[in-house]
Amino acid sequence: MTQPSTRTRAAPAPGNAKAASHAKLVIDFDRYIPTVLSSFVARLRASSNVFFLQRYGVSLAQWRILSFLAEHQPASAYDIWTRASLDKAVVSREAGALARKGLVKIEQVKGDARNRSEIRLSKAGTELLDRSLSEILRRHDNLTAGLDAKSVETFLRVIRHLEDRIPHMGDQSDLPYSSHAPVKRIRRGAQGAG
Repeated sequence: MTQPSTRTRAAPAPGNAKAASHAKLVIDFDRYIPTVLSSFVARLRASSNVFFLQRYGVSLAQWRILSFLAEHQPASAYDIWTRASLDKAVVSREAGALARKGLVKIEQVKGDARNRSEIRLSKAGTELLDRSLSEILRRHDNLTAGLDAKSVETFLRVIRHLEDRIPHMGDQSDLPYSSHAPVKRIRRGAQGAG
């Protein structure tokens, strides 16, 4: 459980008073973390979808389901969407598509009062994962090229920290904004031009 932030915040330097009177503070979306991460994830997802469809005939979501099953099978659709952080409708749709492709087997749990199904990898699904492993690791290495192991671990630690901070984004504070607040100044005459 994360605790509310206790860090102190420093107000941004006001700069030249005359210049500040002709400038307006706006969000700097090149430094606003939610936008930066959303843009990164969208580009990564688009690249991965093209790769998986062209090389293996599956979508990124389908590959994630197969990968989850490799570690946790048999699994229910509920297990997959809650533990693999995938949308419920996506799991339902893509599991059906994987079954039609012969990459998974979906079977009713015998004697289950809730009529649950279990999903398992088929032989073809296991073979697809085995074939793709080396290429997936190469793509990851290509993505992180230029970063050492310590930098990658720092990035993962920062992502976990930010994820823990999400529930606190709406917390109220009387402290001034941090010195690294994602703002920039624009000239007042610049907005609404055109």
